Amino acid sequence: MNYLNLLIFLPLAAALVMFAAGRLCKNANILRGLALALSLLPLLVNLVILAGYDGGLASGQFQYTTTLDWIKTFGITYAVGLDGLSLPLLFLTSLLTPLVVLLSFDEHKDIGVFFGLLFLLECGLFGVFAALDLFLFYLFWEVVLLPMYFLILGWGGPRRRYAAIKFFVYTHVASLVMLVAFFAIFLHAGRELGYYTFNMPAIMAGAGFAPGLQYLIFPALFFGFAVKMPTVPFHTWLPDAHVEAPTGGSVFLAAVMLKMGGYGLVRIAFGMFPAAAVHYALPMAVLGVISMLWAALLALAQDDLKKMIAYSSVSHMGLVLFGLAVLQQRAFNGAVVQMFAHGLISAMLFMCCGILQHSVGTRRIGDLGGAANVLPKLSALTVYTFFASIGLPGLLGFIPELMVFLGAFAAHKLLTVVAMLSMILTAAYYLWALERAYFGPASRDLVEKQPHDIRWFQAVPLLVLGALVLALGVCPAPLTDIVSQGTAYIINALGGVA
Repeated sequence: MNYLNLLIFLPLAAALVMFAAGRLCKNANILRGLALALSLLPLLVNLVILAGYDGGLASGQFQYTTTLDWIKTFGITYAVGLDGLSLPLLFLTSLLTPLVVLLSFDEHKDIGVFFGLLFLLECGLFGVFAALDLFLFYLFWEVVLLPMYFLILGWGGPRRRYAAIKFFVYTHVASLVMLVAFFAIFLHAGRELGYYTFNMPAIMAGAGFAPGLQYLIFPALFFGFAVKMPTVPFHTWLPDAHVEAPTGGSVFLAAVMLKMGGYGLVRIAFGMFPAAAVHYALPMAVLGVISMLWAALLALAQDDLKKMIAYSSVSHMGLVLFGLAVLQQRAFNGAVVQMFAHGLISAMLFMCCGILQHSVGTRRIGDLGGAANVLPKLSALTVYTFFASIGLPGLLGFIPELMVFLGAFAAHKLLTVVAMLSMILTAAYYLWALERAYFGPASRDLVEKQPHDIRWFQAVPLLVLGALVLALGVCPAPLTDIVSQGTAYIINALGGVA
């Protein structure tokens, strides 16, 4: 049995079941239980894949592969596989889905459709991280946009229409530019191979791209992926989308959807065009540092807790770009590990923020003074999550930062020192937010509201993610070994042209 195909299409079947169940059944508890049960199936399949994964295979060798001629006339194949680059992100997606479903047990509006859209989003994300065909990659990339658009539009905040349209326009325009680059690859590879195909392994194995051509195609790919990450100055859609999205949508957006940009940059842009990656390395590294510092400064200026966390995501994804662009093995692997680490921690951040808003009715830091006095359990988990995002040693957030900065310092000392200023700013905006919102005497308004502390279905997702952040922070080798195996062939290619 090819477990990867099962993993990809189980969420699609689950989405159809939830859409139908939402129309046929009006009992909310039954729908919630059904959604939770369905969400666990892809996680079980992913655990089977993880248990059977052979990290000792040769670098760049994919497992659980399937390659079929799909639309043969246009050279489109259904080609999927996984390696050490995609496996952590597939696991992250499958883990977060049941946790988001559980966290959303207090959702009451059209819950069959709501959970169905979450499953459709999961299906698209699985496809993006598994696709080995450029056209298939683009198809799944676009599939991801639709459920998130409708989640923001249907379950978002007061400015949800503006945020949903801005999200869709920004990301769709970027994906169209990316598609133009895909067609350029397709046409050139056809002339080189003697037949036209979108199959990535076939193109990489048999089609050569002259450096000049790489220099032309790479910027289009970079733009498409940089908007998704997002990188300054292409980041302005993200805070609006986060602020207006429902909590479950914000979790998926920050934890997994932003990683689509970083993953595409590594897999396609760096993997297929190493000469161009080396050529544009310094501008990309500088842009990564700008993203880290500028977004951190913006986070420091926010009074909306959710918007502060949104800007922190831009800053942390800037670290990913910086780590990739310095073209140093340890930093490169650290950037990929950062995508997984930030996925876990950002999910916890938005969960804490969403629970707080549901309990208190506001996210405004100035209105939350002394929240720890009335919400001690939620506040304790929030403090833990903030310190994980700051990069406290012993927690997973520390590991990729250490790898990136140690590796980058060997290649770009001055740029690395400037980039490390973001660590000071990160500590500043988190600690200042804690001091203003959670510590000190409780405000009268907060006490009068008599908010409820964290409930069991909200605590479980945070405890699961928090345990994983601690376990991998103390013993990161299982993650770093898998990542190193998956990126080895890309790093070798980059070293060969540096």
